[in-house]
Amino acid sequence: MSNHQSDADQQKVKSISDHSLVKSHSQSIKDIELSVYRWAILLLYFLVVLVNGVPYEICVPISSFMAEIYNVSLAVVATASTVFMVMHPILSFVAAQTISNYGWASATNLGVILTIVGCAIKLLINQAGFSVLIIGQVLCGIGRPFILNSQASMAMSWFHPKTRIIIITLLNVVNTLSLVVSAQLPGIMFKGYKLENDPECEDGRDKMQSLCLLEFYISLAIVPSLFMLRSRPSQVPVKINKIERKGGMMRIMLRLFKNRNFVLLFIPFSLYFGILKAYLVIMELLMAPYKYETDQVAGVVSFPLIGGLIAQGALPYIVNKYKVQKQFVRIFLLCSTLSMGSLYFALSSNNVVYIYIVITLLAMCVMPILPVIMDMGCDLIAPIEPSFAVGAFYMGSMLFFVVFTYILTFITGKDKQDKRVLFTNIFSTVMLIIGLVCSLFLKIDDSYHDLDVEQDKASLVYPLEKSQSVVKGKGPSVFRGTQSKMSVQYQKGSMFSCSYNNISIVGDVPIIPGEEAEDPFEQEQQE
Repeated sequence: MSNHQSDADQQKVKSISDHSLVKSHSQSIKDIELSVYRWAILLLYFLVVLVNGVPYEICVPISSFMAEIYNVSLAVVATASTVFMVMHPILSFVAAQTISNYGWASATNLGVILTIVGCAIKLLINQAGFSVLIIGQVLCGIGRPFILNSQASMAMSWFHPKTRIIIITLLNVVNTLSLVVSAQLPGIMFKGYKLENDPECEDGRDKMQSLCLLEFYISLAIVPSLFMLRSRPSQVPVKINKIERKGGMMRIMLRLFKNRNFVLLFIPFSLYFGILKAYLVIMELLMAPYKYETDQVAGVVSFPLIGGLIAQGALPYIVNKYKVQKQFVRIFLLCSTLSMGSLYFALSSNNVVYIYIVITLLAMCVMPILPVIMDMGCDLIAPIEPSFAVGAFYMGSMLFFVVFTYILTFITGKDKQDKRVLFTNIFSTVMLIIGLVCSLFLKIDDSYHDLDVEQDKASLVYPLEKSQSVVKGKGPSVFRGTQSKMSVQYQKGSMFSCSYNNISIVGDVPIIPGEEAEDPFEQEQQE
């Protein structure tokens, strides 16, 4: 009798799984015609990311000039760049909450306004002093998390879920490119300038005024985004569902870092990216004991960025195509660690080509990992809005960057000793080994499995991306190609994106902010 009932239940499950409601949803994701306007959105967003990064190193190549021209200390000059980057980790979750509540376009436009206002305020540097430039940098830095944290939401709003990693990869390339442009502009503007030929510093002030004016003109290029950016098209590539906003940002942060797999991704991302950026900052100190020329130091700093851009643009696409994210991350973390371990031997060899190869290999192994880990993180925290994952990763990397910069500078010191460089390299390698070990404990499977969905009316829900299912145990399971899940519910529930009788489907496609699906449980109560 029980076997007969079980067969009947399985037959019922099969008929329900074949029902048009289930199939139509998966089919709609596949066949939906994406808006051509998405390319305009993508280009506008790329431009915003590029322009927002330009103010970062406005004083770094000319810090000694700034100290003399405006009669301030080098520490104050360095603050102009530091405050720009520090704003991101401080406001990262605030930006993510804004994106969740008001949509990524509104948050990005807030960042655009802050960037333009910050660049405009810096035009008063010769009238109000160097402090005005720091205020402008703070405003540009505040706008940064509202812009960068929107990338995953933008990608999922306008493009199919499978293209998210490609979009994030391109955005990381543009972000890195903006830092390269930022480092070049001051050098171009102050080319040939010498303090001894300008005792009154009038020429230096004029050049700085011209540099600030150039940045302001560049910032005006993103004004069209204020009128043209949209959080979503009229027909979205994923079904829109309800998002939980109760409990506030602190509750979301706690849920985020209670996710074991997310933490195991967060640690290597923060360690590797933070140390790479810190090494580029202190490279002059590391090379000082071996008496390298200034142009050789500049080359060592530039080559990793170029190599990283190339690798970052190509490798994540291949990883996404063949679905080898976990293996890719582990292999490249290992290669990065080996490269870091050999950097001391390259520095002490007095062979600049050897250094170029090692430091470029380090960057080419670290930078392609970033968009892949971001994409994995967005899936792992589902159903939390993906901007929180992006914000957490950026927050961690920036915090570790600041911490490692001070720690490595202290270890290396300014007395130009070879053994201090060795200690710095050993410390950095140990930190990377910790990140590598964390990645080995990742447990992200792609197997068939059952899931019991809790009856929580406030839960977040996402659509099923694949309708193929197999009967296993007491209920159907769905292949976790994109962490999608499906289970049979024997109680009336409110957490579903597509349902027929007692079938509930839950997936991992990030929600589009600002849109809520109707709650069938509330509809039934009204009826």
